[in-house]
Amino acid sequence: MAVAWDSRVKKAHFNIPSFGHQKLRLTLPTHGSGNSVQTFFKKNRKAVLETLRFHDAALAAQWIRIPTHFALAKFDPVVAPPGQFAIYNAIPGEKQLFVLDAGHHDYPLKDLQHRQLQSTLVDFFADL
Repeated sequence: MAVAWDSRVKKAHFNIPSFGHQKLRLTLPTHGSGNSVQTFFKKNRKAVLETLRFHDAALAAQWIRIPTHFALAKFDPVVAPPGQFAIYNAIPGEKQLFVLDAGHHDYPLKDLQHRQLQSTLVDFFADL
């Protein structure tokens, strides 16, 4: 989230970014830390919402003004894709998207897609 305010950063890449669109994230099926937050939210709704609004990557992303590259997953049991895409969609400036079939999950084309992603990142960061 600090990328938006650190002038030393000239380009950025996010691979399956988390903590996007917190209110929506609380409603989507998930494993890991997201599930723990959902469980806590059921008992402490107001306190959780007040805190999470300060930790929403989609809100921070609206302030990013540098070229940004994203690798986002169509399926992910840990980081719900709508949250990932909320971060991408919030960026007002130059951005590039690489879509993975899945994140935090094995799938047949995983190795191939990761090699393709690495190639696009070499090109993306070539002028630095």
